[in-house]
Amino acid sequence: FLPQVDSANAGRVLASDAAVFLKKSGLTDLVLGKIWDLADTDGKGILNKQEFFVALRLVACAQNGLDVSLSSLNLPVPPPRFTDTSSPLLLSGAASSDLPWAVKLEDKVKYDAIFDSLNPVNGLLSGDKVKPVLLNSKLPVDILGRVWELSDIDRDGMLDRDEFAVVSIFCLL
Repeated sequence: FLPQVDSANAGRVLASDAAVFLKKSGLTDLVLGKIWDLADTDGKGILNKQEFFVALRLVACAQNGLDVSLSSLNLPVPPPRFTDTSSPLLLSGAASSDLPWAVKLEDKVKYDAIFDSLNPVNGLLSGDKVKPVLLNSKLPVDILGRVWELSDIDRDGMLDRDEFAVVSIFCLL
């Protein structure tokens, strides 16, 4: 979802852009305001990538009847749903069982453990650190390169914890 609200690829989302996007969740302005307040930790009116992911997670919690609170962030919920027929990347009411690419909580815990075992620097892993793990998948190198391209969402040549989980799904680690 981030590229849709961060078209400049600056790694941040302005309040105005986020508001337009988050309204597509079908949640009330009151709930969206609470989500924004929890996600915008420094109150600057801009979300970095991690804060934006928190906002998306809170949207998913609200859509599934859970409390909009930081304590709900670790509860298992399907991805958030947004209505926008002009975009194939946005979901329109699909259940998590229909989403084979959705990361299950137990798998995310496993991927996070692998991520941590590779000694990330400032929360990021370089290609050199991830390459041996990817090669263990026995996938062809050209396929692994494409997996990396699809997973490195912010195109910084490094993988954060969530991008690594995407790589892991593709490579069935």
